[in-house]
Amino acid sequence: MKFSRSHEKELTSKEILNHVNNCKPEELESLLNQIQTKIEKSKDKDWDLLMAKTMITTTLAAMRS
Repeated sequence: MKFSRSHEKELTSKEILNHVNNCKPEELESLLNQIQTKIEKSKDKDWDLLMAKTMITTTLAAMRS
């Protein structure tokens, strides 16, 4: 799963947050890595990305227990 393609505009943080709710369980780790990279590259705190990261880590923890 990728956030953007060369011919598409990049997804906004709100779109990513909405996408987390519809993501398949097998895609969660990949999405988490992409969100983490986006968080590291951003200059300011993006609360939507941080919430998406929290939602994914919570879901992954619940799946593994």
